[in-house]
Amino acid sequence: MGNIVRKSSYIRAKKSLGQNFCIDERIPNEILKELAPNKDFCVWEIGPGKGALTKRLIETGADIHLFEIDLRMKDILENLCPKESITWGDFLEIESNDLPVTTKPLLVCGNLPYYCGTTIIKKFLEKGPTPARLVFLLQHEVATKASVPVNHKEYSYLSVHTAFFANARIGNKYGPKSFIPHPKVDSSVLIIEPLKLSDEERKKRIEILKYVSVLFNQRRKIALSTLKRTFPEIDWAQKFTYLGINEKARPENISPEQYLELFNI
Repeated sequence: MGNIVRKSSYIRAKKSLGQNFCIDERIPNEILKELAPNKDFCVWEIGPGKGALTKRLIETGADIHLFEIDLRMKDILENLCPKESITWGDFLEIESNDLPVTTKPLLVCGNLPYYCGTTIIKKFLEKGPTPARLVFLLQHEVATKASVPVNHKEYSYLSVHTAFFANARIGNKYGPKSFIPHPKVDSSVLIIEPLKLSDEERKKRIEILKYVSVLFNQRRKIALSTLKRTFPEIDWAQKFTYLGINEKARPENISPEQYLELFNI
């Protein structure tokens, strides 16, 4: 995350990498507070940039591993961490078997580019490894959708997906002037605490999400009608009655818990 830079001196942000360098000290302060690292943890930082947050993570005594795509940061980061503690390249292209192994509980943090933030979160929640906590700076809209409850106006497929695998809450919001260059949207801190799920339960929830996706692809339509039309072999009306789901409910009116019961077929 740690791209705290002076306006007069910084490596120019690359639009192709979705870079917006942080110039607001409140952001790393909040991430550190929510992450709560110490010597008993291993911390993965995704997108450390110039290493401002990295320096403070090192001071906590935690084991640190960095993932950085921008080779222009090589000299800066290798002056902070041993070479073996840095993985260069796109985090999303790293196979699970090639990720570092740690014997300590894992914490994950980062200032995620808007174009890939959701994908990185889904990778952790669906495929692992399962951290004790993840704290990311994201586009405010994404952080909101990942954390809101049922019946909220921003409740979405992402809300259900996140709730299937974790408890999530949103932190503070930061405007465009907290970054260089100024993004066109606000950003927020998102705190995610994964649930302890067996591999079997995780696979089941991933399967159920396929049904949930069908509904949210037609989110303005009555959920029961969509299900009857798409999967006519199942008595959905009986399921709705049994679970106490209103037959006029739209996808945003059905809770994650109800979805798990509804599609437990």
